[in-house]
Amino acid sequence: MVTTTMVVADAAVSERGAFREALKGTAYEVVADVANGDALLEAVEKHRPWCVAFDLLLPGHAGNPADGGIKAMKRVKAKFPDTKFLAIHNVQTASLVMNALSEGAGARVRKPFKREALLEALGKLASGLEGTTSVKQAAVRLKKALPVRYKLATDGFFTKKRDAMTADMSEAGLGMVVEEKLLKGAMLNVEIEFAGEAPVTAKMQVARVEPVTGLARFNIGLVFAEIDAASKDRLKKFIARELERVSAGPQPRK
Repeated sequence: MVTTTMVVADAAVSERGAFREALKGTAYEVVADVANGDALLEAVEKHRPWCVAFDLLLPGHAGNPADGGIKAMKRVKAKFPDTKFLAIHNVQTASLVMNALSEGAGARVRKPFKREALLEALGKLASGLEGTTSVKQAAVRLKKALPVRYKLATDGFFTKKRDAMTADMSEAGLGMVVEEKLLKGAMLNVEIEFAGEAPVTAKMQVARVEPVTGLARFNIGLVFAEIDAASKDRLKKFIARELERVSAGPQPRK
């Protein structure tokens, strides 16, 4: 099994083509694209890919949606347990992501495909940051941003922590806006503040650096490098509550 080979499974030819286009010129090679679960199993048997990217609404059979999506992934996983799985979703199917991740998908990516987001998700699969039985990639947009304090791991003991805010979080990492341009790969000591609780502390690595248009600030994407079990559990429960809130949508006024 070559480390970067992939099979993409989506009922729409256009989406399969968009996936291929997003990975053109990268280290990842799409060796087959299929339209249903039966064809997916055949393609995996033939090519033995490193990763399967599958749409959460993938039909199970030609002309029959039964046994598709997550069930199709489980069929492949039962026969080829070492295969990595990337769940593909859109805004309408975001509520299905948690189940896909808990059933064995290691990461997720949203349509329309953006090369950077796709490469970041695949990079986490390759690096082992995903966790095949967790919901690490279930990202949530927070209703209220949380304060974050950080400093470089190489900073001295007396170096003052910098302040930032995060409104995007998952069990794999978080996004925040900062005034300084951090280097990709840099390690940070981070404290995430929760109202009325002790902060969650962790060591995190800079995975993404993007300038904010028109402002002297940068969007920073961080992934967890080291976090203790208790903090990890608190984070997981917080994200689960936020995902339930998002899935429930706005509540009607009484």
